[in-house]
Amino acid sequence: MKIILDDELMKESADTLAEAIRLGASRAASKGRVVVDILADGRAVGGPELGDSASMARGCEELRLTSAEPKAFVRVTLLDAADALGQARAAQQRAAELVEAGSLPEAYQTLAAALNLWQAARQALDEGAQLVGLDLSALPLENPDELPEAIAELSRCLEEVRRCVGAQDWAGLSDVLLYDLDRLVDTWRDVLRSVAGVVDVEGAR
Repeated sequence: MKIILDDELMKESADTLAEAIRLGASRAASKGRVVVDILADGRAVGGPELGDSASMARGCEELRLTSAEPKAFVRVTLLDAADALGQARAAQQRAAELVEAGSLPEAYQTLAAALNLWQAARQALDEGAQLVGLDLSALPLENPDELPEAIAELSRCLEEVRRCVGAQDWAGLSDVLLYDLDRLVDTWRDVLRSVAGVVDVEGAR
């Protein structure tokens, strides 16, 4: 298969997606960059598929890779995740309204959308820090306790959501969505933007 990195055809070729991605990632790394987007014959490849050995053993005609400077990529990802939490807030509020109205199937679907946004925010923080070598426990933030407290509180809230759903505690679920997780939106926005600021400063050095 052909491997195209940042619109340039690589001289190497590969038989499997795994091999092609490895070659592209290695070339990107030699330039101080990381692969951030993968298209196999025009189809996006990512998420669970990257960890599936059967999928990665397949081939395609053309693998197109896009790379980015790591710190710039992480900064943008953190800021995007912070902005997306506004959507999580709206989904949480709607899910609570649906729970209170007894529309449980629709409530579950809306709740899942909110939880996916929270998962994306947590992944942006953890994976972004790992990608650029940031120690989350030692960041020069204005309030050093805010980050660990925000992480702990999110874990607590998500566990309470799971408990309420499992116990069919609809009043408790409504409360955690309307109050606890709602408050966390502003906290996590601040945290993600603060960490993005640290990445930006580090990237300028």
